[in-house]
Amino acid sequence: MNAQSLDEQRMRQQGDQDLYARSAPPPPREHSELNEAAPATVLVFRDEHKQEIHNYAIVGQTLWNFNPQHTQKIPLSDLDIPATTKENEDRGVDFRLPSGRDGQ
Repeated sequence: MNAQSLDEQRMRQQGDQDLYARSAPPPPREHSELNEAAPATVLVFRDEHKQEIHNYAIVGQTLWNFNPQHTQKIPLSDLDIPATTKENEDRGVDFRLPSGRDGQ
């Protein structure tokens, strides 16, 4: 190979490296972006007060709110279920009571 061919080959390789550098994947997102909290679920009580919760389970006729400070036991009879369902639908949050057959 002559000197011009070697120079052309180096330029092509350098060009390829530049191409790879331009098409490199975006840097990873920051840790805080990966752990974005899910939107809160809103409970609407029969006395019309509201409470936002993040981590809960419904067992039988009880909603268990697993708050980092303490666990709270809420009877479903204390909630306005239609208002709770609507409030969450309006926020894009799925709130459904389990059917009687779930878990059996």
